[in-house]
Amino acid sequence: MPEVPEHDLPERDRKKLENAKLAITRGNSEYTVEICSELLGGQPGCLEVRKLLRRAQRRINAERKKGIGRLLGRLANYSVLLPGYVVLKRQPAKAMAIGEMALSRDVYNIKALSLVARGANLLELNETEAFCLESVCDRYPENFAKLERYCESLIKAGSTEKALKVAEKLNELKPGSGQVQEIVKSASVAHSINKGKWADSEEDFRSKLKDKEESDSLERANRVVVDDGNSELRSRDLIESIHRDPQNVDNYKLLVRIYLRQEKYDDALAWLEKAFALPDAENDAPLRQLRSELRVNRVERELFELKRSSNSGDTTDERIMKLETELLALKLEESRKLVEQFPNDYSQRFKYGSYLLESGDVDSGIQQFQISQRSPSLRLKSLVLLGRCFMAKTLYDLALEQLQQAVEGISVMDDFKKEVLYLLAECYEKLERPEEAIEQYKTIYSNDIGYRDVADKIDRFYRGP
Repeated sequence: MPEVPEHDLPERDRKKLENAKLAITRGNSEYTVEICSELLGGQPGCLEVRKLLRRAQRRINAERKKGIGRLLGRLANYSVLLPGYVVLKRQPAKAMAIGEMALSRDVYNIKALSLVARGANLLELNETEAFCLESVCDRYPENFAKLERYCESLIKAGSTEKALKVAEKLNELKPGSGQVQEIVKSASVAHSINKGKWADSEEDFRSKLKDKEESDSLERANRVVVDDGNSELRSRDLIESIHRDPQNVDNYKLLVRIYLRQEKYDDALAWLEKAFALPDAENDAPLRQLRSELRVNRVERELFELKRSSNSGDTTDERIMKLETELLALKLEESRKLVEQFPNDYSQRFKYGSYLLESGDVDSGIQQFQISQRSPSLRLKSLVLLGRCFMAKTLYDLALEQLQQAVEGISVMDDFKKEVLYLLAECYEKLERPEEAIEQYKTIYSNDIGYRDVADKIDRFYRGP
C-alpha cells in the first residue's frame, strides 16, 4: 500500500481534514481526533492526517488532569491493545486503528505506538512506521532493539541522514559489533545512493541496483569513503581497482569524490573524463552530477580565494561581484541540464528552483517547486520556497496558503519552523492582518526570545501606537 499525500486525498476527505485543522486551532482537539480517526480508517497511509491526529492526542494528554483518571485510562489500554495484536497479521489497518484508539487515551503508550508501527510495516507504509518509531525511541533512547528497528525504517523511508545518525548511536551502544557494522553499512550505502539520486527517496535503496554483485561492489567502495583519513592511501587503492576492473564506474566516482574533497580539481577532472569514456556513462545520473559539482566547485574555490585576497586589499569588490554572477549562472546552467536529462529527479528540480529564485526568475522557480513538492521528503521545503516565490510577486494570499500547509507539517519547533512562522507573520502584515501576524510572532517568542527581531515586534505591539 503506497503512502497517500494530503493533496491526493479525495476532495471530500480534504475538506474533512481542513475542518480537523480548524478545530485544533480553536482548541477543540477532541473533534480533531474524531475526524482524523475516521479519515485514517479509509486512508491509513496518509501521514499528514496521522501527524495531525498525534498533535491533537498530545494536546488532550497535556490538558488532562493527572491522577486516577489517567491511570485508569492506561490500565484500560491493556485490554484494548490485545485484540490489535491478535488481528495484526490478518488486518494490519484495523490493528493500526486499535493502536490509535489506545493512543487517544495515552499518547505515549509504547505498546500502542509499536502496534501502529508494526501495522505500517506490514502495509509497507515506511514513513508512517518511522514516524511512530521515532516517538518510541524518544522515550527509550538507549534501547538497542528499538533503535535498530527505527534505523531500518528510516532507510526504507529514504530518510538516510537520520538513519546515519541513529546508526552512529547504535555504534556507541555496541562498539565493534558485527551486527552494528552491517547496519552502519546499510545506512551509509543508502545515503550514498540518495545523494547520487539513483532512486527516489520513497523506494528501497536496493531495488534500483542491477543485481546483488553491484550492490556488494558499492558497499565495499563505500567503506572507503566513510572515513576521511588516509585519503592518499584510499585514492591509490581505488586507482589499482580501476586498473583491475576498468569498466566499474563506481570506483571512478569514488576516486573523483576524494579528489574533490582534497580540492585537487585537475586530478578529479582527468579521472572524470576517463569515466565518461565508458559505455553509457552519459546516462549515469551520479556521474553527470559529479561533473556539474566539479565545475561549480572550481569556481567556488576561485571566488573564495578572491574574497580572501579582498580582505587583504589585493583585489576589488567588482571582480568578486562579477565572479558571483558567473557562479550563479553556472549553477543554473548545470542544474538545468540535469533537470532536462532526469526530469523525475525531484531533488534536482528543487535545487534548480532555488537557483532560479535566487536569480530573480520567480515564475520558472514556481514551476520547479510545484513539481518537487511531489516528493514527500521535499514537500515542506518546496512549500516554503513556493511561499517565498509568491511573496516576491507580492501575491501574499497565495504565499499564505503554501506557508500554512508547511507549518501544519512541521511538528518540532526548530529553526526551520521558526523561519516559516516568521514568513507567515510577514504575509499577514502585508495583508494588513496585524492580529494574526502577532500570533505567529508570539509563537516564536514563547520558544526563542532571541530569534531575529521578534522581541522588538512583541514589545512594540504591547506598547501600542
